[in-house]
Amino acid sequence: MANITPFDPITYMQQLHGELKITTEKYRFAKVSGVGALEEILENSRRDKYFFAVDDSQDGTTFRGAGAGYFERRPYTVFILGKADYGDMEARESVLSEAKTIYRHLLSRLIRDKLNIPVLDMERIRFYEVPPAFASGCSGLYFIFNVEIPVNLVYDTKAWGD
Repeated sequence: MANITPFDPITYMQQLHGELKITTEKYRFAKVSGVGALEEILENSRRDKYFFAVDDSQDGTTFRGAGAGYFERRPYTVFILGKADYGDMEARESVLSEAKTIYRHLLSRLIRDKLNIPVLDMERIRFYEVPPAFASGCSGLYFIFNVEIPVNLVYDTKAWGD
């Protein structure tokens, strides 16, 4: 049986960050575990103003697919953020506009790559604007995409003491 390398969404998003011109030139890539870790990076960063962060939390859902198999659906959250001076609505709108442009570029790439990465769930991709008072005056947006991974749930009698 051939070894299949599982799809790694974090590495994939880091690759996209490195290939998309605007994010390569301007945005710092970060891997975070939850919003609290993201806020810490944003508040402690003095030199970086723009961020492309991916949450690697291991939440998910196990579900039965259309056939007889089971899958794990894991959500991955991508944050596209920039700092703007508090109260500067023009700067905030500019950051948000750029974040929307980046989101659309990433979404078009996800749609294209779905052909070669069947575990990407492209049924719905939710996106949200970051609240105005978010960590250190950042604005922007975040979006969530899902990965659906087949999981073997065959009952193993050797694992049980009966």
